[in-house]
Amino acid sequence: MSKFDDLRDEIKRLCDENKKMANWSSSQKDSNDNLVSDVCKEFLQVLESFEWAEATIHERGLDQSRISTSAISRLLTAKTKLLEVLEHYGVYRVTFENGKYDASKAKIVGSVVDNDKEDGTVARIEKDGFIRNDKLLRMAEVTIVKNS
Repeated sequence: MSKFDDLRDEIKRLCDENKKMANWSSSQKDSNDNLVSDVCKEFLQVLESFEWAEATIHERGLDQSRISTSAISRLLTAKTKLLEVLEHYGVYRVTFENGKYDASKAKIVGSVVDNDKEDGTVARIEKDGFIRNDKLLRMAEVTIVKNS
């Protein structure tokens, strides 16, 4: 074999090794991304607990005294911080383009009549949905307009 053949073989070996390393790196990145998404899903359950507590406080009128208002404020500070952490990791609330229902992002949990809006318009978001890196972590639950 000539030196040229040896050099060609070495370049081929290095290219093959480089491809293997690139594939391994890509699989590690995907694995890490999936782990972060799983942790974010767990954080969404904590967020849901905060939202449930906040709604319960308001429904029962427990937010009327000065002491409870202070406690609620601290509760909401923790909720806000949790949302900031989620956003840091690329987690955002589901949005609806032009206010229209999107079956890939939400499920319908109710409907209302509103002659001022088109059928299929999101009237209320009952439960926020969340997306991370264009991947749905949790579907939103919505009430839509249904006039007919």
